[in-house]
Amino acid sequence: MPNTQSVHIDKVLSNISIGYSNENYIADKIFLPVPVKKQSDKYYVFGMEMFRQHEDARAPGTEANEITWEKSLDQYFCDGHALKTPIAIEETQNCDDGFDLEEEGTVLVTEGILLNKEIDAASSLLNASNYSPDLVFSMGAVNNPLKWSAANSDPVMDILKAKELTHKKSGIRLNTLVVSEPVLNVLKVHPKILAIFSGISSVSIASMEQIKLALGVDNILVGSALKSGALNPGQADALGYIWGNSAVLCYIPSRPGPKIQAIGYSFMWDKEGNGPVQVRKWWNQDRKATMIEAERWYSQKIVSNVAGCLFADAIVPISG
Repeated sequence: MPNTQSVHIDKVLSNISIGYSNENYIADKIFLPVPVKKQSDKYYVFGMEMFRQHEDARAPGTEANEITWEKSLDQYFCDGHALKTPIAIEETQNCDDGFDLEEEGTVLVTEGILLNKEIDAASSLLNASNYSPDLVFSMGAVNNPLKWSAANSDPVMDILKAKELTHKKSGIRLNTLVVSEPVLNVLKVHPKILAIFSGISSVSIASMEQIKLALGVDNILVGSALKSGALNPGQADALGYIWGNSAVLCYIPSRPGPKIQAIGYSFMWDKEGNGPVQVRKWWNQDRKATMIEAERWYSQKIVSNVAGCLFADAIVPISG
């Protein structure tokens, strides 16, 4: 193990890790990052007072009727996530000019952490227990909407009903549809969506803008990232979509903040004041290698169970 004097946070490599992004990952677009100074803390959850009518008539000489917010507490806990990779001295000495092994090592470990972050985000967002029960639709089941891959299904009406149901329940106007690539492919060729534009377009595949317009959403986030089913090196890599075959209609604000509704936030701990993303490096004498380690502390948390609707198992993929 290296001693503490030989380990230091490399600001340049940390900036590379912060700046690195894989366009296939959508976790940070759903769970907007919220920097926090403590690894664990509590936050207020406000009630529905803004929708309640209160007696505001006041007779002369009397005091106004006093009202207040009903508040409850929830909490987050930022777990640590870290990976490291060695850069052997032989690799350094034989590296071609212009090839930065430390930068490449930083990207490698960052990619590993972000892949797990994406998997964690999908696991949370697609978990039915994170929603109010009446906002979960088991697609294709009895008394539920048909799967959108069925020819006689109607995703336009399903989305409209879900938006109205949620608005009546919470006052929230859902603005974002989160889908996997297989779900998007079904929507691109869905007859109900194409029929809306049949008079102005002869195309047989709807564009992203047309799908947004047809479904009445401001944004569509497409989870196209893949993960391997292999657990160990040498195993065959069978790839599958992290975001599966489900869809989520939810509310994502333009920015996080107090009393701003959202489906969820990503609490990111500014550990030791050095930022929530840190890259360390040190020389390992026994291995004759420079070690590169990336670390992030975060908690991706659903903060409102009425800020979204889950369309569970929404389609049968076109590819089968």
